[in-house]
Amino acid sequence: MFRDTCRRFAEREIGPIWEKADRESEFPRPFFTAAAKAGLIGIAAPADVGGADLGVYEEAICIEECARVNPGLPNALIIQGVAGGILHDFGTPEQQDLARASINGEKILAIAVTEPDAGNDVQNVKSTARRDGDDWVLDGIKSFITLAGEADVLVLLAQTDRERGREGMSFFAVDRNSPGVEVSRIPTYANRPAPTYRVHLNGVRVPEARRVPAGFRQIMAGFNRERILVSARWLGHMQHAQDWALDYAKTRHQFGRPIGANQSIAFMLAQNQTDIEAARLLAYEAADRWDSGCPIGDLIQQVSCAKLFVTQAVVRVTQSALHIGGGWGLTEELPVMRMALDALVAPVTVGSFEIQLRAIAKQLGLPCD
Repeated sequence: MFRDTCRRFAEREIGPIWEKADRESEFPRPFFTAAAKAGLIGIAAPADVGGADLGVYEEAICIEECARVNPGLPNALIIQGVAGGILHDFGTPEQQDLARASINGEKILAIAVTEPDAGNDVQNVKSTARRDGDDWVLDGIKSFITLAGEADVLVLLAQTDRERGREGMSFFAVDRNSPGVEVSRIPTYANRPAPTYRVHLNGVRVPEARRVPAGFRQIMAGFNRERILVSARWLGHMQHAQDWALDYAKTRHQFGRPIGANQSIAFMLAQNQTDIEAARLLAYEAADRWDSGCPIGDLIQQVSCAKLFVTQAVVRVTQSALHIGGGWGLTEELPVMRMALDALVAPVTVGSFEIQLRAIAKQLGLPCD
């Protein structure tokens, strides 16, 4: 029932708009409003901030079904969950109100952690927050911040005490229109309906009331949840590519018969289906472990296995779909080239595949530093 609801929403709200959003690299605010109205923002958030109080398992179902139509727009829902989670799990009542506003569709949140020299290496964040009276003054640069240009609030990680290293970090809920916040778009080839930005912080004053009592440890835990949802996102994209390729193989004729009648094409599609089924088992097992509160070591291993496999498999599946499309697949008349381009993002975001391999090896007791 819930999966059907999410699928109908995706077909109704994403299907008609994603191509224009992709072509123009513009995030459609009506999609965000519609998702909030349908109760699809804050699925796993507690009821006292307006959430559905369900689990990451249900959240993953929503992301998968939306990504079966387009993988860019559901990324906005993932970001609301991660940024909102920092606010409603660790924030003050005032900060929790910001999470509630996101869930209600009134405010868009962006999570601002990544920097030019701190992607996977979060403990190397160099943006600083200096106390000045009742305010904090923020300086630094954030990069690859999805929806920063559309966001009302940036949930931003900065160093408050460099001598304490990663323990001296804190999040701040920064109004995007604050003086000193400069946002510039980073043009990309993929996932264009949810644009990415560079954020410059030049003496941005933020009141103490907007400092969130959360930092490095909380965002690292949050990355596990994000990787589960990212796995669901690319799982949906894999299924989308497979559905398209299967239909094309059955309807495209060469030498008097469907190209899918050729063993080479049929076997390619069979391998794709195997990848999809394996990816689904890994992703939803990770979601189930999160919801059940399993030991952190077991969770990290499963999450990393899922993220590693799914994000490599989506490249294989979309590349084979592109191959099945032949010469026409390289044109704008078919959607498969866009699918293949979007998939190339998967292995390098929210922890590269090398990071996942390292995490798995460490859980196996293998020193790999």
